[in-house]
Amino acid sequence: MWRWENQDQIVGWIWIGIGLFSLTTLLITLLVINYLKSIKKNKQKVSRIVRNTRNEHWENILLLQEQDRERLAEELHDNIISQLNLLRLNLNDKNPEELNRDLKRSMQLIRELSHNLTPPDLDEIELADLIADYLEQINKNIEVIFRHISIQKHISSPVKLNLFRIVQELITNILKHAEATRVEVTLRISLNYLMLTIEDNGRGFIAESQSGGIGLRNIQSRTQKIKATYKLKTQPEKGTKFIACMAIQ
Repeated sequence: MWRWENQDQIVGWIWIGIGLFSLTTLLITLLVINYLKSIKKNKQKVSRIVRNTRNEHWENILLLQEQDRERLAEELHDNIISQLNLLRLNLNDKNPEELNRDLKRSMQLIRELSHNLTPPDLDEIELADLIADYLEQINKNIEVIFRHISIQKHISSPVKLNLFRIVQELITNILKHAEATRVEVTLRISLNYLMLTIEDNGRGFIAESQSGGIGLRNIQSRTQKIKATYKLKTQPEKGTKFIACMAIQ
């Protein structure tokens, strides 16, 4: 009698063990299925992010190209073509010295435009020299102050180009819209960080009203490309200050 009861207990424990094993197997299977589903969802999410990033990248490239075309067309129309047209109209009324002076002025404008569109070999020139050379060409009625504190640190060509274009964008906006009499550009390069500051004493503006402007979007796109952060401080009649900072290796 005792032997049969003992066998029944053993059989019962075997069934309990089989039940626990089956339940554990079921739970593990469900966990594996959920894990595989999670991996699939994450892959789809990553693919979607990569696709959106790629599309955004191309949109930014097209935006920058369009900005460069607009700048070229505006420079040609407002400066070079206007100067040459005045030369043509006054060809018979000016003496050779005046014509020579006007021609030199037109040639200088063309040189500036060429420099702005295609800066010199970026591997062969320091960022401070690149900015200084550009600022020296500004012949508007405005005081331009450039300060730079830098060590011998390698700055990649893409970083140089994007920072140079940011300087161009801001200086162009200052000359056209700020009504400023002074602009200060400061470049600081240390072992680990680079900081660019551009400040004017112009009429400023309400930052929120210009947040969607093409110029600011252009600057935002370029700072994102070089993994920099920037801040724009401005108030009506109190000038504008732009600060960009990035880590360098």
